[in-house]
Amino acid sequence: MKMTYRGLQVLPTCVLLVASVSLTVAQQTTKESIKGSATVTKEKLQGTVVYVQDNHLVVRMADGEIRQFDPPASRKFVIDGKELTVRDLKPGTKLTATVVTTTTPITDRTKTVGTAKVFWVTGKTVILTLPGGENRTYKVRDDYKFIVEGQPADVSSLKPGMTVSAEKIVEEPRTEIASDTTVTGQAPKK
Repeated sequence: MKMTYRGLQVLPTCVLLVASVSLTVAQQTTKESIKGSATVTKEKLQGTVVYVQDNHLVVRMADGEIRQFDPPASRKFVIDGKELTVRDLKPGTKLTATVVTTTTPITDRTKTVGTAKVFWVTGKTVILTLPGGENRTYKVRDDYKFIVEGQPADVSSLKPGMTVSAEKIVEEPRTEIASDTTVTGQAPKK
């Protein structure tokens, strides 16, 4: 999980506590999911059915390796032009599976805008009093702007007692994987 505070960096003594405390009484939270560029891979697997029991399938792959598969009961195998289920497969059936996998990185971003009072400020360091009365120390980036009375303000404009708004951003990366498998084959010759 990656946490950033636009323009704010929490001093090391506060890092572990920041995730559980927000800056707000009157907070606004927005959530969005940002999709990255998807990658698509295509894999072709070939082998011969060695054993079938219920939805368990044992296949000798083209390279000689023995692999076990547990396809869903709904999976259809097109064998000699006919749709079959895994339970209908017979030892000796030659299979070719084409697996297309789409992997999409997604970032779930939560933005929280909250208010606090300036307790103390010096240089790029500001101590804010959160609504619950707790003070937190922040190191502020040069380009960060607080909102004071509806106007943007940098850290050098802050004075003790001012009410400021700040934005907290929490980003959680995840990956979405979608797979589409087509299996065709030939039944063993009798």
